[in-house]
Amino acid sequence: MNYNDYKEKKFPIVELDDEGLRKYQLEVLKIALDFVKFCDYNNIKYSLSGGSVLGAIRHKGFIPWDDDIDINMPRKDYDRFVSLFQREFKDKYLLQTPKNSPELGLLVTQIRKKGTVARRKYDWNAEECGISIDIYVIENVFTSPVLFYIQKAGSLIFPFAVSASRTFNNRRLPKQIEKLESRRVRYKNSKLIIGWLFHLIPLRVWISLSLKFFTLCKNNSSNLVSIPSGRKHFNGELYSRDELCKMVNHKFENIEFKIPIGYDQYLKQLYGNYMLIPSVEKREKHVFLELKY
Repeated sequence: MNYNDYKEKKFPIVELDDEGLRKYQLEVLKIALDFVKFCDYNNIKYSLSGGSVLGAIRHKGFIPWDDDIDINMPRKDYDRFVSLFQREFKDKYLLQTPKNSPELGLLVTQIRKKGTVARRKYDWNAEECGISIDIYVIENVFTSPVLFYIQKAGSLIFPFAVSASRTFNNRRLPKQIEKLESRRVRYKNSKLIIGWLFHLIPLRVWISLSLKFFTLCKNNSSNLVSIPSGRKHFNGELYSRDELCKMVNHKFENIEFKIPIGYDQYLKQLYGNYMLIPSVEKREKHVFLELKY
């Protein structure tokens, strides 16, 4: 599909009822189970991430109105994972990384199930947009104040350029797509203006620069780590290695997953009073342009 297809067509938005949401959750869970078995067999370190940790602690599984599973993985383990996973599951899954799929303008990695479609706003014109789980990379962080500042600056500036370029490239999408999810695009006007300046440079360049600064610190024993591709970016996703990179087992939908040993501090940093159930109007919607199992 391309932009003109959407411009000329009033397409239906797929909103899942409770039964449909549960069906989708179980499909995502199947992908996560393959992922966990693979990581355990290959001694690759991982943990649940963000809302998936919150779901494990607060709901013992999926957040009832959520539809995804997110993963955190230290850079050293992620590099091994990428080199091994596609060979093992090349017929079943597609591994979309920032490097091999820069046209999406995403700094996270996705494991997509082949033969399925779960089309959303960010991949509205992608050929491969199957049901997926997301992987966020835990990066080493310098303790030297000067090097820390350099890594921090690049890890904020260039991802903003990625986001601004993506926003500008999608500026003509129908409003119906723009409002697919209740999550508001932050700094949209600023991103459009800056994106106008940046869009002449291919997204892959901004992504490459982002990854360069994410991975500046090569010390796999550094005291500090960050998830700069996370929702709160470099500063808001800054943790001690011990609380984020040491994992413990925890049930998620009656399956053993890893979560950070410092999950309490991790969740407080992301969500504040994380045991408080948000009101209905503050819950994110998860809807699709196209959904096929």
